[in-house]
Amino acid sequence: MKISIITIGDELLIGQVVDSNSAKIATMLGNLGLSVHRKWCVGDSREEIEYALAQAEESADLILITGGLGPTKDDITKKIMAEYFNNDLVFSDQHLLHLEKMLKPRGIEVTDAHKTQCYVPDHAELLDNQLGTALGLKMEVKGKTWISMPGVPYEMEYIMEHSVLPYLMTINQDKHWYAYTINSIGMGETEIASIIEPLLEDMPSYISIAYLPSISMVRVRLTGNHSDPVFLKSQVDAYAKIAEDSLGSKVLNRNNSTIEAEIAHLLLTQNKTIGTAESCTGGNIASKITSIPGSSKYFIGSIVAYSYEVKTHLLNVSKERLLEFGAVSEETVISMMVGACESLHADFTIAVSGIAGPDGGTPEKPVGTVWIAVGNALRYKTKKLKLSRDRHRNIEAASILALILAREWLLD
Repeated sequence: MKISIITIGDELLIGQVVDSNSAKIATMLGNLGLSVHRKWCVGDSREEIEYALAQAEESADLILITGGLGPTKDDITKKIMAEYFNNDLVFSDQHLLHLEKMLKPRGIEVTDAHKTQCYVPDHAELLDNQLGTALGLKMEVKGKTWISMPGVPYEMEYIMEHSVLPYLMTINQDKHWYAYTINSIGMGETEIASIIEPLLEDMPSYISIAYLPSISMVRVRLTGNHSDPVFLKSQVDAYAKIAEDSLGSKVLNRNNSTIEAEIAHLLLTQNKTIGTAESCTGGNIASKITSIPGSSKYFIGSIVAYSYEVKTHLLNVSKERLLEFGAVSEETVISMMVGACESLHADFTIAVSGIAGPDGGTPEKPVGTVWIAVGNALRYKTKKLKLSRDRHRNIEAASILALILAREWLLD
């Protein structure tokens, strides 16, 4: 089955809203062993929507559309679809009942503007949406299936989960999908490929491998499709283990684990507590640690110390050290780390200080220079980073690499 996605909305084309819908739809389809063949992103204009419909009709069996089902003038998807398929727009009492059910408990009267949503193509099946006023539409035309959903992400997800995926499961019973993701750290995708691919030369054609790089990490995903789900899982898991074993300590502990989850696992296993002292990352490391449910069991707190005064008063970094070595130095982050352990009463801490940019660098310490210290007064690790001039990327890279260094400290 060839599947295409059409996302509609001017806001997507001008960058005001990120098109997360197509990525989410692709992920949900992947769990059924289905993949997206093509996608189009078009604005709220008749010409562009008709173009996307025509292109999708030529190349796909199932077309999933999001956007343009609301009550405002730019919501023209239903009207254009009806005209494109030579359908009449008819008033739907079912849709009106849905509107009344959604609005009246909130004290909102159904107006004529609301009722414009009740006009639907006469051959369309309505799809339930308990999270919004616009129902989804399903149409069977010329042997192809067209499904139109609201552009609001959580409404689209509801319709996908409760209507679209159950429908697809009934017509896709003979094919199963399974994936295993290896999260690796500290290596680039080319280096990883050179290690694992010679070991996977006999991998069958129904299993594929993909490399998904991000800041300081690479996800290696093995994906398989087969009629026997038990056999498929055993095969994918076996080849994933070969790859994991070859990468050794560069692999996080569990399938699709994150560095934050790995830190949580190690802290709970070792019964240790952690805190952070952050300058250039501004609390981003603490945010990542606390993104894991139950982090209050091991996370003590954070001191975000940008000024010399905070570094001296709360982290006990001596003025003499700051003046001699500067805020961005190995000596200072070690003092920040030790001071944070004392102030927070944590078993160990992560301390970071750097020049995130885009300004503030010197010839000796250019933008992107970051120092990290992890540990306590008895045992610690340090690392110097030389990053880019991009502030956001520097903050994110420093945060991830600080957590990776913390993992190394815990494993030691």
